[in-house]
Amino acid sequence: MLAIDYPRISAELRVLPGGLVPIYPAGKMSLALKLSKEALLAIRQDRGFAVYVVPFGAEDATSFGFVSAFFDDADEPLVVRTPLFGDDDTSIALVGMMLGQEVDVYFVDDLGRDRMAYRCTVEDPGSHLQTHEELRLPPQSHASGTAILDWLQHWFGRRTAEDDARAIRVRFAEPLWPDDLAILDTRDGVHDYIGSDGYAISTLERDARRPGYFQERDIAEALRRFLAPEQIILNPLKRRSDKEFVDVVAATGGVILLIQAKDSPNTAESLARTIDRKLRKSESQIREAVAQGKGALNYAGTADPIALTVLGEDIDLHRAGRPLISVAIVKEIFPPQAQTIADLMRAAHARGEPLIILDYMGFSAFAHYATDEAGFVVELEAWAKAFLDGIAAVEPRAFLVDRYLARLEGSRPNDAVAPSQ
Repeated sequence: MLAIDYPRISAELRVLPGGLVPIYPAGKMSLALKLSKEALLAIRQDRGFAVYVVPFGAEDATSFGFVSAFFDDADEPLVVRTPLFGDDDTSIALVGMMLGQEVDVYFVDDLGRDRMAYRCTVEDPGSHLQTHEELRLPPQSHASGTAILDWLQHWFGRRTAEDDARAIRVRFAEPLWPDDLAILDTRDGVHDYIGSDGYAISTLERDARRPGYFQERDIAEALRRFLAPEQIILNPLKRRSDKEFVDVVAATGGVILLIQAKDSPNTAESLARTIDRKLRKSESQIREAVAQGKGALNYAGTADPIALTVLGEDIDLHRAGRPLISVAIVKEIFPPQAQTIADLMRAAHARGEPLIILDYMGFSAFAHYATDEAGFVVELEAWAKAFLDGIAAVEPRAFLVDRYLARLEGSRPNDAVAPSQ
């Protein structure tokens, strides 16, 4: 396992937002995929994944990018889009691995936990890498990065059966370690927030018994990247009641986030459900989380402090002038839900009850792109405003990538960006 055998690599992967990452365990060039638990389970079920080599540029199409697909659904798989640049070592390494015949692939979830690792075959039945003798990659820039991401999404949504047939297939050959692991995390300084048991257990598959239990702890762990332990409260109850206040409280220096989390099973059966059924489940989770968030705001009222109980101990949550923001986090959100989500957020804002609605991987992206608690809140509020203004997509990762690239280059973010993954 990377965490045991190569702890430095594991630590580096934990702080990256996600995607395809070249790594070098024992000096050997290998590939790490940092993905959602749903994408990882799809890979395990399919015994591999596909990499589409997407041409773009002038008529000779000498440039290209990657779209990696993980088939939970044959027509609309989970994807990661990867722009490639000629002056970027990461890009060159990724291309090199796709030109080989074999590669070791390490799969980690959004929190960097080892989930599986396989020696894989790389089978190219005739991708753009094989059919074009002269290929060039553009230099890296903010403008080219966002333009390429936009094109990769556009192309993949209009791909043909021939494109599917020409995609590179990365297939499991032999395991590097068992992939049915339950991870017991007892690291210092991770599970020390209020309400924690002092450890966390996680598995890739999550059945119907209590998927929310795992997700709530994942959220707390992600917040622990930039919040002190006393700023995070897990599963607080309303004082003198057995009713939960919210799933997670995140008390930053400027605002208090009241987080309601809704997850559902991550199993082969749930993965195989139709997009329509997954969408209906998401809508139900959103309605429930928003209603519970409103209930928490009603309980809080204007009280200062807010009277809570955690693990049998009374705790006073002092507002200190900080506004309360309700955050609803569900398993997944789909583009057709954008209008409904915007309407719910606008209605809440009109009542003076700020509301943000995200899926779990959207929340995870904010947590990983943030360098501190102030930046986390700034990005959340900037995305919410851009989304309600019709500038940003309901899926926030492209918005965050655009702002990240702009900061690197010292330029201004684009007025509109395409959703990623």
